[in-house]
Amino acid sequence: MDRRVSLLRIVACFMVILLHVSAENFHAFGEKWWAANFYDSLTRACVPIFFMISGANLLSKDEALGTFFRKRFLKIIPPLIFWSCFFLWWLAYNGVIIGNWDAWVVKIMSGQTMFHLWYLYALVGLYAVVPVLRKFYQHSSRQEHLAFILLWFAVASIYPTIMALMNDTQCGSLQLGLLATQYHLTYFGGYIGYLLLGAYIADSRGSLMAGLTIFASCSAATMAVTYLWSQHLGGPCEFFYIYLSPLVVGAAYGLYTAFMGMKPGVPSRWVMAISDCTLGIYCIHIFMIDPIFKARAISATIGNPWVTSLTTSICVFAASFVLIYILRLIKPLRYIT
Repeated sequence: MDRRVSLLRIVACFMVILLHVSAENFHAFGEKWWAANFYDSLTRACVPIFFMISGANLLSKDEALGTFFRKRFLKIIPPLIFWSCFFLWWLAYNGVIIGNWDAWVVKIMSGQTMFHLWYLYALVGLYAVVPVLRKFYQHSSRQEHLAFILLWFAVASIYPTIMALMNDTQCGSLQLGLLATQYHLTYFGGYIGYLLLGAYIADSRGSLMAGLTIFASCSAATMAVTYLWSQHLGGPCEFFYIYLSPLVVGAAYGLYTAFMGMKPGVPSRWVMAISDCTLGIYCIHIFMIDPIFKARAISATIGNPWVTSLTTSICVFAASFVLIYILRLIKPLRYIT
């Protein structure tokens, strides 16, 4: 494992936690709102970074189709089922009517049982297309890679953003519109481009300073346009936080490029240990934020949000890591963490 990738995975995981911790102050204008907007804008590259790491790790490999699906889905399906059941239990424990076991199965098959688990469902679809995308990546030129990425960026990000801003008077979402219904460019929609972008950058010479500059610029621009658009609509709007927003794509590109510009090497024992726990940390951190820390008055909603957003996130990350690390000492539990 490359030290740069391990560190990037850890950073992205912490960014997810900081995003969810700080977001509690976003939905109403007030003295805490700017802190939420700042941290949310700074961390929106988190999940795209995860997708890009997957692309870099998978598209250059050469393995049999059966081997690929067995390894990938053994990696993602057990955690998806376990954590879906865990959060259904948590909801039921807190008085939400869930129904019998048949209803549990239907709910899990229908979509995420807790909002952050959407990422695991997204991986199912992305992993399904990897064998085809891998053949394209391995048997095409750098120019063809770039052409695919640019077309994806235009179709999945730029065009839907422009159309939404022109036609939607509310805080809406990105839609392919005519590009899907008329021109059938659906192959270039969704998160598939992040896989190719991650592999493309990993095979390039990264620049730490250039990458950080792009990341900081796009994050600052996200913060600014979020404020302006929210003011225009008369209330907080997360439109520019969408993971396919052009500025979020730019921030993810910048951060990934920055890490690839670092010196490669073997990760230390603890960096590797934390990196191995990031999936489990991602899955459990929502449980840590609400009933564990918030119930003990450790929250971004209390005190100075510029400080408490960070301190709460550090506490949540540390506690989640300790718990997942202990669980992973039991070998069968590594399949769900």
